[in-house]
Amino acid sequence: MTPTTAAAPAGWYRDPLGLPQLRWWNGISWTNNIQEQRPELLGTEGGYAAERSALAGAGAVA
Repeated sequence: MTPTTAAAPAGWYRDPLGLPQLRWWNGISWTNNIQEQRPELLGTEGGYAAERSALAGAGAVA
């Protein structure tokens, strides 16, 4: 990654392997933290599964 390249912010996203789950992106790389997909989060901007703010109430955001 170059200094001018912006990475996606840390948060819950659709699993990059195509599995029916969410996986935590820590802002640098994918982690082993997974969570079941939530229907209300599917179809959000850019196809990403979740926003950190949407999961904050569920205690899923550190």
